[in-house]
Amino acid sequence: MNMQQSQRETPIYVTAAGYQKLQQQLAAKQAEYAQVREHRQVAFEMSGDGWHDNPEFNRMQQLEASLNHSVKQLTEQLDRVCLISIDDDTRPCHQVGIGSIVSLRRWAHDSNAAIDECWEIVGYDETNLSQQQLAYNAPLTMAILGLRVGEVTEDLVIGTRHWDIEVLALHTGRQQASLAAAT
Repeated sequence: MNMQQSQRETPIYVTAAGYQKLQQQLAAKQAEYAQVREHRQVAFEMSGDGWHDNPEFNRMQQLEASLNHSVKQLTEQLDRVCLISIDDDTRPCHQVGIGSIVSLRRWAHDSNAAIDECWEIVGYDETNLSQQQLAYNAPLTMAILGLRVGEVTEDLVIGTRHWDIEVLALHTGRQQASLAAAT
């Protein structure tokens, strides 16, 4: 099995809000695709048949192909969705997983400063920085999934910096972790 086929078969875990967001993104891309197809047809009928005679038609063809790819990707993602519910009664507290609230300490390799932070791990592409929520597919989260309190992941590259990250605590709820209630 090749990597692309494996990715198509891997479930995507999302909350109901994440599922709704994916559906809205798909509907918006489908509407945009329909508009571009109409515009491409008008451009085809209005001018010559060569790319040099009709640059607008050529541009619309390229945009249509790009949107078609986006629609296909979103449709495939929706086909792989597994709905999850995140609540205080079912949070993973023995190791970092989807739904965990985790306190971390990050050390940058280029300085001696440590940064303490707390994140709730949420569904696929559901990152909300203002709520201190990171999607499980975010690079930081992927580096700490499965770790237990006291364990460290080393040499994670975020942006242009290298970090070591230690799991300090796993919390049973947002209030216990001193995070504002999620909206």
